[in-house]
Amino acid sequence: MNKIDFCKSYLPLTFKFLVPIVPAAHLVTFLGLLLGVNNTASAAIITFEQASVGTLSTYNESGFTTSAVSGPWVTSDSYGNPAPFIEFTNEAGQNPLTATIKITNDDSRFTFSSVDLYSSVTPIPYVITGFLNSTAAFSFEGTVPNTFGNFRTVVNSNSNSLIDSLTISLTNPAAACCSNPMGLDNITVTSISASPVPEPDSSLFLLLGIPVISWLRRRYI
Repeated sequence: MNKIDFCKSYLPLTFKFLVPIVPAAHLVTFLGLLLGVNNTASAAIITFEQASVGTLSTYNESGFTTSAVSGPWVTSDSYGNPAPFIEFTNEAGQNPLTATIKITNDDSRFTFSSVDLYSSVTPIPYVITGFLNSTAAFSFEGTVPNTFGNFRTVVNSNSNSLIDSLTISLTNPAAACCSNPMGLDNITVTSISASPVPEPDSSLFLLLGIPVISWLRRRYI
């Protein structure tokens, strides 16, 4: 019996008898192994440690790409949490300036947990949106009170949501007195990739399946 014929005959029996008695998590694992798919997670923190000082266009770290979508983003090695970090500046007396970055993961799915935000002398209005297949999976906004030159961590309450891109927008209101730098550091993300599991020998399925079928026959038939 080839693998396709085996699956056609075995899967209906599996669903009929195992669904009521096997916890959902174990059933998902079983089906993943049976179909040759395994989800693996890899956590990372984008620290901008290797970013070149100066204008930010794109930056790659731990498989993630950070791109400047709008605003005069630059990498600074004079400050950070720890240094370096990325920032943009709004000059004194100007209208509020919004700048946005986008994070992707080589077309793979990932989750977003948190980011550290910074402003010199103003509050930090932010909008953070995660997308999956161009549809918003989550979006939240708020304003971090004046940090007086320190960083403040913003946590995502939807950190289990799978996404394939993330945008972070900050609005720099500047100040009447002076120019104001605003920026971010330490974007915490986790890559979720589906990797193939080595196909087991068909004899292994038979050895595992015969005792299970016998037990089910005694219990339910």
